[in-house]
Amino acid sequence: MSTSWKPKGFIAILLGVLFQPFVFLYVNKFRLFITYLVLTALCYLLDIKIQASAGEADWYQGIYLTSVFIIICPLHAFWITKHYNADKKRPWFASWWAVTLIYLTLSAALILMRIFSFEPFTLPASSMAPQLDKGSQVLVSKIGFGNYRYLGYQISRSPMSAKVGRGDVVAFQYPKNPDYTWLKRVIGVAGDRIVYRNKTVYIQKACDEGADICADFIPLEQSFVSQTESGLKVLQEVNDGKHYQILLNENHPEQVSHYFNQAGSEKAEWIIPEDHYFVMGDSRDNSSDSRFWGFVPKDNVIGKVIYTW
Repeated sequence: MSTSWKPKGFIAILLGVLFQPFVFLYVNKFRLFITYLVLTALCYLLDIKIQASAGEADWYQGIYLTSVFIIICPLHAFWITKHYNADKKRPWFASWWAVTLIYLTLSAALILMRIFSFEPFTLPASSMAPQLDKGSQVLVSKIGFGNYRYLGYQISRSPMSAKVGRGDVVAFQYPKNPDYTWLKRVIGVAGDRIVYRNKTVYIQKACDEGADICADFIPLEQSFVSQTESGLKVLQEVNDGKHYQILLNENHPEQVSHYFNQAGSEKAEWIIPEDHYFVMGDSRDNSSDSRFWGFVPKDNVIGKVIYTW
């Protein structure tokens, strides 16, 4: 009985259109599968970067490098079927059902990882400049935050066990419209008193209950780094031992009249309630943040930024 086998051309075309790199498993070309998979991933990352910075007038807006593989993969796989050695040993993954199963399994694993563990985000604006500009990508750890969402849908909730500290950059549901995900830096935590005057943040850290003496207001330490061509000052700021850079526009007046006014507090002064955070953008004069719309509830926090590129 003959054990020879050849991949079928029409199946290769169909799998190539649907699953792109995975078609090379069907035609028994594992190395090509890995090569195309890596190329597709790299092009996907480039697409995110390019499209995030593309303007409406740019000719490349809406044109994705990854779309090329919808054409290349089926054509290359079809060519392989025409030159395939039928005497070659057929591995277990060289069938349409195995390719489909592998693709669906890996896709499900990636989706679960994005929901419960790590999720990439792209910054749509420059409110976190100079370190995170428009188009920057960040990786957010969702482990322990209990707010598990995917594509705008709430998948699961559990009590938050992760700790958020001053100086951390967090992803959260915008309190005014929870369908939107924002990224800002945590300036203060529950119990802290915040004052923002003359472009300087003053913090009176939360006082332990029963303490005889509480800390006074102290300004966040700032040191000059450089000045941009447009005249913006780049400063290094330190909050709870965390160092990061901020942008200040000395010619931009503070919008105190538009600040969120907390009952019982003066303008530009806030007391952070329990289970809430006070967040700000690093580009202090180009950021809509807690100064203008209030605090971020703990339940709105999605995760903490752990890597940027």
